[in-house]
Amino acid sequence: MNPRFLLGFILIFPAIAAEGAAPRFKSARAGSIEYLPHRTDQLKRLDPNRVHVLVQLDRSAGERSRRRLAQRGVRFLRPIPDGGWLVSVPAGADLAAMGCRRAAMFAPEEKFSRWLSWRGASEYFLVEFHPDVDRGEAESVVAREGATLVANPDLRSDHLLVRASREQAERLAEWDEVAYIFPASWELRQGIPVVACGGALTDAGPVGQYILTVGDGWDGPGRGSAELTYTFERLTERLPPEDVIREIWRAIGEWARYVDLRLRPGPNPRAPRNLNFLFARADHGDGYPFDGPGRHLAHTFYPAPPNPEPIAGDLHLDDDETWRVGAHVDLFSVVLHELGHALGLGHADDPTAVMYPYYRQVTGLAELDIASIRLLYAPARQGEAPAPDLPGPGNPDPPPETPVPGPETPVPAPEPPPSPKPDVPAEDRVAPSLAITSPASPTAVTAEPAIVLRGTARDNVGVARVTWTSSGSGSGAAEGTSHWRTPPIPLLVGTNTITIRAYDAAGNVAWRSVMITRR
Repeated sequence: MNPRFLLGFILIFPAIAAEGAAPRFKSARAGSIEYLPHRTDQLKRLDPNRVHVLVQLDRSAGERSRRRLAQRGVRFLRPIPDGGWLVSVPAGADLAAMGCRRAAMFAPEEKFSRWLSWRGASEYFLVEFHPDVDRGEAESVVAREGATLVANPDLRSDHLLVRASREQAERLAEWDEVAYIFPASWELRQGIPVVACGGALTDAGPVGQYILTVGDGWDGPGRGSAELTYTFERLTERLPPEDVIREIWRAIGEWARYVDLRLRPGPNPRAPRNLNFLFARADHGDGYPFDGPGRHLAHTFYPAPPNPEPIAGDLHLDDDETWRVGAHVDLFSVVLHELGHALGLGHADDPTAVMYPYYRQVTGLAELDIASIRLLYAPARQGEAPAPDLPGPGNPDPPPETPVPGPETPVPAPEPPPSPKPDVPAEDRVAPSLAITSPASPTAVTAEPAIVLRGTARDNVGVARVTWTSSGSGSGAAEGTSHWRTPPIPLLVGTNTITIRAYDAAGNVAWRSVMITRR
């Protein structure tokens, strides 16, 4: 299948497309239903007084206009370049009178990824909710339709992992709070620890999963060549500098194998049309501070437009992470993903693609990555790899080469396990048994600023280590193994999810989570 066939499943959203660059939506008919105030009564929604709408503002509308709309009850949630917004508005609002040029809504069938393929009575998938829907509301929607919520501590805050029949999934898509539904990866289904990408950034924040590309790329309208520079403003000290530069250049070369992309060293990190690589910690001046080790590895800014220079195309990586080559956290894999954003790609729905919203260790681009990037740029002129057929959605997530463990057999962790002991059988796939004894309940409420967790872990060949990860305060190692104890873990006001993982010497892992609410 020719990559151009992908255009048959993409629509430049007619209700919000402005002159010039516009996003490509993944739905075949996205935006075909106009927003009509009287139709909002037909929607299923938790809040009967509000509804989510895609709007196009006048080009002259600036921050002052958005503030006026906010005073009239419009909540701006996510940008949809160029000039579009996902907003929440009072039900029945007259958006034309508010100055919105056009408005549209997704129909329920337009919220389904074409990569979803029901192969049995039920399927695992991710449900993305609009950013103003909190986790409790999202879980309520899933419960009301009788679907099964699958616990996973590594999900993005706007994602839920769900197992449901096709009929249940179709009913979920009818809810106004649901933004998009797409396949869950094998790692997510098996409970293997993963790290999510929060999404590439525009100057107004990240875009949704339902967008495939943003803007026209660095080459402008049509499919042409892009000539850019790159700079290394600051490198990590976790790896030798020559290793860092080699892995980054290897990732650049992988994209350049398939499209006409030419990069040369640049003299100035602030120059236009420059991809600047920066390893930084915490608040580093771009409004998106890093959070320490374990959750947010990197972020990237889309090309100009929609982003302004000089930050357009810049890639920032968290220097608090333990960067590695060929192991978790693999520098090449993360940079390869982030470069896709820097070139104009959103997140992919195919779990085998590099641009899937959860990082995985890879050696090169998948077919969907190549087909997608060729929507923006011409094929490479020299040394071009054969143009792949666009993969069909019939089997988007083939099993890995190793056998998939059964329900009684946990899977190995993707991060490097402790060095195996001589007496550990090579075929050992039995994960430790893990229990949290304090607190005794999976949910707890406290007024204390920190909490200590205690528990036990057992394994047929011995527990090698126990770790903890908190949604609000980083991660670390627990004291002890068979009887373990965490240090005092700081708690943020509100809900904190703390995950305990136990590893054996062969790398098998078990995990348990608790939710601690600090008043």
